[in-house]
Amino acid sequence: METEPLALDVLYVLLLASVVLCGALGLALRRASRRHSVAAPTNPSHELVATEVDRTGRQHEMQLNAVLAERDQALAANQHLYSQLIELQGSMEARMEAEVDGRLAAALEARLEAAVEARVAAVLETKVETGVAARLAEASAKALARFAPRDTGQVQEPPGAPPQSPAVPHQLPLGRDCAADSTVDGADLGPLIVRAASVRGPRQREDGEHRRDAVMVRLVEEIPSPTLLSVVAAGAPRGLWSQSAAQRACRSLAAQLGHYGERLGGVLDRGRDPDPHTATPPAGHAAVGDEAEDGELGGLLRAAVQGVGHSIRLVARDEGGATGVGADAAKTEADVGVDVALTALLSELGDHQRRRHVAFGIGDTCVLRLRNGVWETVFAGVREARLPTGVGELRCARFETRPNDLVAVCTASVAELLLREDLGEWFALRWARGRPHLTEFFSDVNVRVRCTGGDRSVVCLWDFGEARRAPEPA
Repeated sequence: METEPLALDVLYVLLLASVVLCGALGLALRRASRRHSVAAPTNPSHELVATEVDRTGRQHEMQLNAVLAERDQALAANQHLYSQLIELQGSMEARMEAEVDGRLAAALEARLEAAVEARVAAVLETKVETGVAARLAEASAKALARFAPRDTGQVQEPPGAPPQSPAVPHQLPLGRDCAADSTVDGADLGPLIVRAASVRGPRQREDGEHRRDAVMVRLVEEIPSPTLLSVVAAGAPRGLWSQSAAQRACRSLAAQLGHYGERLGGVLDRGRDPDPHTATPPAGHAAVGDEAEDGELGGLLRAAVQGVGHSIRLVARDEGGATGVGADAAKTEADVGVDVALTALLSELGDHQRRRHVAFGIGDTCVLRLRNGVWETVFAGVREARLPTGVGELRCARFETRPNDLVAVCTASVAELLLREDLGEWFALRWARGRPHLTEFFSDVNVRVRCTGGDRSVVCLWDFGEARRAPEPA
């Protein structure tokens, strides 16, 4: 069938319009359904879609949470590994530090030990060399002191002395009472060094006279505490038997003191003065018989000296031939010349910081003390008195010595030399060492220096307080 072209066009237009309208309606419906699904879905299909979306979202959320949890676990494990790494690094650093410190300490210790060993070896080598040099020097000094006439470190000759001292006698003495030209004695008694010498005087040598002095050092065994007795006796210058009288006086005094040993020991022990400022009385001022000073000690000493005087009278009787008594006996004593000046010293032995001494005597002999290079008189008797007749003039004194003091019990001629300013200093220097050889001490006493006195007799005591402080033997 045939259709009109216009109708076909209209039909096409209507069909096109219907298509457009249907499309517009469909678009409107789609927009409306979208708005309705957002606002309040009522379409089940839409709900199913929403549910599926929700389920899918939750799955994705769970997966995301699982991933996040794995990430957190990985971060925690990483943090733990990092902490372990830091700890391991610290431990390694500490071990390395300790190892380095240990190796450094070992190296330093090794270097220090090596340095110390080298230093010790050097010091020991130096000390050995110094010791060897000192020993060689000491040996040389000893050899010089032994074989040379004088020690090179001191004054060779005293002031005013000619060369080639000491003096040597050129002739033997004359007379029936002759004794040796010189005698020397001594002992090292711990802290107390004792030297004694008696030498014929220069004038007596020139005149051919014999020595009339005597010295003696003895231990008084009868006194309970160890006590040393030092005695110097000077006979009459021109006495015929004065040397025998001096010798007899020394020996008799030791025997007489022994008779009173127990009582003397008690008196001497009671004599210690607790006050060091009043321990040393004035020289020679403690008179025998003065009870205010020391009457009991003085009585014992006077009794002993009376026995000495009786013994000297026996010398006059035996040697001079006296048989009578009274005036005849006194005349014989004057003829044979047995007058003796006597000084003795009792000294306690042992270690003492303040050593006690008792000096007593009759005549012009005396006791000197050297302290700090200065000589001082600590005891002097009555110059005009003599034994055997002058027992009533006996004097005594207590005094003390400190370590490094020197005491000299001497006759007037030696005291004259020691108290001279120039010679006293020379003797002080010579005797400063404190332990001279016997021959050296004898040479010092026998030095060729003129003096107004006659024979020279002296006993010297060096006090060192304790035995360990005494000088070693040269």
